[in-house]
Amino acid sequence: MIPKISPAERIYNRIEIWIMEMVPQKNVGFIFKWLFKIPILLYRLGLQKMLGPYFLLLTTTGRKSGKRRRTALEYEYDLENRHYRVAAGWGGNTDWYRNLRADPHVTVQVGDRKFDALAEPATDEDVARYMMRMSKRDPRMNRIWNRWSDKKVDGNFESYVYAAQFFPSVWLKPVEKES
Repeated sequence: MIPKISPAERIYNRIEIWIMEMVPQKNVGFIFKWLFKIPILLYRLGLQKMLGPYFLLLTTTGRKSGKRRRTALEYEYDLENRHYRVAAGWGGNTDWYRNLRADPHVTVQVGDRKFDALAEPATDEDVARYMMRMSKRDPRMNRIWNRWSDKKVDGNFESYVYAAQFFPSVWLKPVEKES
């Protein structure tokens, strides 16, 4: 069953597809590097509600510098297991992804809620199921998956599983603080 989406979500999906078709494949580039920082600025200004229910703020520890590094990421929430899935672009060749692979202890902010979490790799099957859901909501998403994968996503589950390797993902699992 394809979930019903609101007009606002439909607009968001169209903008997202448009942007993802323009993003360079080898390197994010100067313009997109700054464009992708806008959600971080909105979080810092306390205006994260303007982003809608799409972005979380992830804080990792720099693998080389040891400094706190923030990035805003689109997420999927797993209501049953109560954790968040985020995907890395460029085949995982992003700073935030390499940072959390070096140290999976992260801080997450979703809206006004802030918590510590542990990042655990998602399986390719998990990612493939997400990709299929997105493609059912908007078939143009297959253009995005095909743009980054070296084999065509043809609608069968195995093709999505193969393409998932180009979108390495992690589950952000909230950790309980010891009292």
